[in-house]
Amino acid sequence: MLTPAELIALQRRLVETKVLSVYLDSGVTDPAMREAWRPTLQNVLREARSQIADAAERTEFDLAAALLQEPQPSPEGTWGAPGWVAFVTSDRPRYVGNLPVAPGTLAVWRNGPVIAPYLRALKQLRPVIVALVESGSVRLFRYAVGELEVLDELTVTDETAPRAGRPTRPSVAGVSARAPRGAVGSESASRRRSAAFERLTSSLVQRLVEFGGRDSWILIGGTSKWAGLAGEALARQFAGRMLVSATLDHDAGRNQIIDAAKRAATELRATQGAALVEQLIDRAGGHGQAAAGVPAIQRALRANAVDLLLVTPRFIGAHEGQVEDFVRAATAAGGDVEIPSGNAAERLDNAADGVAARLRFSIDQSPAAESNA
Repeated sequence: MLTPAELIALQRRLVETKVLSVYLDSGVTDPAMREAWRPTLQNVLREARSQIADAAERTEFDLAAALLQEPQPSPEGTWGAPGWVAFVTSDRPRYVGNLPVAPGTLAVWRNGPVIAPYLRALKQLRPVIVALVESGSVRLFRYAVGELEVLDELTVTDETAPRAGRPTRPSVAGVSARAPRGAVGSESASRRRSAAFERLTSSLVQRLVEFGGRDSWILIGGTSKWAGLAGEALARQFAGRMLVSATLDHDAGRNQIIDAAKRAATELRATQGAALVEQLIDRAGGHGQAAAGVPAIQRALRANAVDLLLVTPRFIGAHEGQVEDFVRAATAAGGDVEIPSGNAAERLDNAADGVAARLRFSIDQSPAAESNA
């Protein structure tokens, strides 16, 4: 898959070039349906061509469409991938690849590639770093785009051996008293375990930053006691993108880890998305550094003020052309784009018609201010 930076770079290179953008739902479970993408592709291409009035432009379209008859890789050749995308010009394919989610099937002929549907798939690129914690060890994994990768195993041992001799406890009212040998040994061992675990969590923080950067989701599992302690130690540094599992055991197998990582990503994405949507809605209007609703977004985009644009799947489906214009304007000015889902998307649909933005600086968002400018 293209990274966000690669996608934006492709869009900028082709912004003045006619591009045929095709998205297909290509995931099938029945081998007999492996060729189903071909009539679907022909149907969407036929519909896109019917909207082109200029004869010379239709010739360009036909050249681009001909290149999709046997694309590399084809949906047939990558049987089982949920989705497929192609960006093609009249002279050659510019990008053809699989998608980890099933997109809405469409074909669009316009200047520059249509990238809004691709952004939904990009959410799957955000990895989940899984840490399975025991008192003296951590197993680390990375899950992304359906693949689980073993990263590392951290171990730590007690560095301080018990001292020989007969330990004593502090005197009370000037009287020295011997501590029970078993009790003191137990306390000493507990302190050593705690010190070792502190060293382990310190190493874990370094590995999580190294493997996951600033954006990955973090899932903590393992023995419940030690997973909980690790979660407490990591809570501040990874706030908002970390989850502690009460059911993912230290000896969990591959499928268990994958299932837990998927659930964690969904839950964390929903929680983060809901908080962001509420924040933008609360701050929108007046001179707040947020905008909500189509008119306010249009004014913010014209001012090059959008730092982060949020559009919901429902808004994309109802306003494909407008969404693409919004996305291009935001990314051209250096902004990012996210597509919330679940309750966050529903809230944004109901409160702001499915679109909002975080702004780099405050602008007067009233229509009167624009008319007086």
